[in-house]
Amino acid sequence: MIRWRMLGRELMVLACLVLVSCGGEPLPPEAASAPGAAQTQPAVLPALAPMMAVHYFGSAWPKNFIAGFRRADVPADFARISTDGFNAVVLVVSWSDFQPDVSPCCLDDERAWERLRFLLDQAQRAKLQVVLRVGFPHSFHPLAGDIDARLLALTNEAGARADYQRFVKRLGREIAGHPEVVLAFMSWEDQHLTQITEAAREDYRAFAATRPELPWAPGAALPTREGEGADAFNAYWDWMVIEKLYRPSLASLPMLSYEARVDRDPYFTVAADGTRRLDHLIAHPGMLRLPAGQPVTIYWAPYWGAENRGEKLSATRSLVLFEALIADVRSQTGSTPIFIDQFNVLDNSLGFETNAAISADEIPAFLSGVVCPLKANPIAGLAWWAGRDYAESPIFNPAFGYGLDGWARHAVDESQAALESMPLGDFRVRLHTGDAISQVIPALRGRLPNSDGDAYPDRTCITADAQQPATVTVQAGSGRPARLRFNGNGVQTQCSDIQALPTPDRSSLTVEVRAVQGDVALQDVKVFDHVQTGGLYAFDGQPGPLLASVRRLNAEFLAASAPARCSVPSAAPAPTTN
Repeated sequence: MIRWRMLGRELMVLACLVLVSCGGEPLPPEAASAPGAAQTQPAVLPALAPMMAVHYFGSAWPKNFIAGFRRADVPADFARISTDGFNAVVLVVSWSDFQPDVSPCCLDDERAWERLRFLLDQAQRAKLQVVLRVGFPHSFHPLAGDIDARLLALTNEAGARADYQRFVKRLGREIAGHPEVVLAFMSWEDQHLTQITEAAREDYRAFAATRPELPWAPGAALPTREGEGADAFNAYWDWMVIEKLYRPSLASLPMLSYEARVDRDPYFTVAADGTRRLDHLIAHPGMLRLPAGQPVTIYWAPYWGAENRGEKLSATRSLVLFEALIADVRSQTGSTPIFIDQFNVLDNSLGFETNAAISADEIPAFLSGVVCPLKANPIAGLAWWAGRDYAESPIFNPAFGYGLDGWARHAVDESQAALESMPLGDFRVRLHTGDAISQVIPALRGRLPNSDGDAYPDRTCITADAQQPATVTVQAGSGRPARLRFNGNGVQTQCSDIQALPTPDRSSLTVEVRAVQGDVALQDVKVFDHVQTGGLYAFDGQPGPLLASVRRLNAEFLAASAPARCSVPSAAPAPTTN
């Protein structure tokens, strides 16, 4: 999954989280008028109708979504989403996909904007509301460059922020005629401050003038994430994202929310013997200080407030922790509407295996119980992260939504056309016997599938239309090719294990797809070593283990009143320990 930050195994602070005393005091009345605080907007926003949403990625990875979904799949996908009881979809709108080149400013990729309009039209036809995640940073676009460098500039430089506002203004114009878009939000994760550079010194000076309790002289060194300045660093991060990125965007996106960081950042001290000791936790209340009337956005997974030693939680314990988070946020925001943009009951993200998880047999009970606090608070809406399990395949343009952009073609007969147009604007790539296409995947895109570098089994899946029996090979770097056979009965998806071996310096992995016998029309290519699970629909599209429970949750949450069991005292389980 894209995100999830646990507090860490060293943070044995469960008691304060469960008792709701770690997140800072409620904002005092004067906070709204304090220097640098977000001010009330003159516009009055319509109240949000209750939303049960699901993120939509098609069969793609969120990082390559906008070029990776197939248009032909969307009508049926949206119909299924509606049948499952959801009334909204969340779409990620990556700054780097829609405005890939910002040097000099700015090159828009009109293909991305057109595909977004297609999705909005389809949502309207399906009577689904739309929530947009604005500025999602991940992108495999060849022109996007180093995403980390872009984010460092965004969080420090006025010029980069001006480029970003150009993107936001364009988005505002694009959705102006789409009433189905009822909410948008920015996220702390997409605006993660890792360093305060000299370019931001004047911004930090303005911030410091509002916080005299954090002493700083204009000529002094800028604070860093660690060390004595960590509290000031994180307070500035809160101030910067709201004042420099969020507030300037409200004129273009009046329904804009902000996803606040609800995890705490640990501050450690080092003893004389070199041992580290947790001194305190640094919260982010400034990210919750939005103008009056603007809904706040948060996220949740079972790890929040848990020990995170790989423990399995009961439904009872998970409900206690969930209610603790909601109470913590309410203590700071009052009656402001809350949208939970990631409601992650399941999370199998690589690298976070020690995060607490709800026991599989306890999840239905948790989903049955959680409707009560959702209705009681009330929560404006929540979103399931993955409507369908997806493979983390780092291929750009995997379904040829952008034609052959990102791919090199190797044809026996160059005069034969490779690209074939499909209904609704999709494409497919025709390979005749001996033809191949290839793509170089740079390490810049993140962790590469690597049979020699990790223990995760590498896989490849090809979706193709073969009207006669055909065989395709897929090679990933210098590894052994995988052979996939199509029986000639039309569109099929065939998968196989594969040996993926990047270059010796691990700077890139080249994927080649070759027709060795017969003709095929490729529709999608994946090479991966991890599938992110959500519990609703499996990678192959079959119903998942949580589908029935989530359908029930959707119906009960969207009902006019809470289920009768929510009013029975015994239905609210008493706090227990794991």
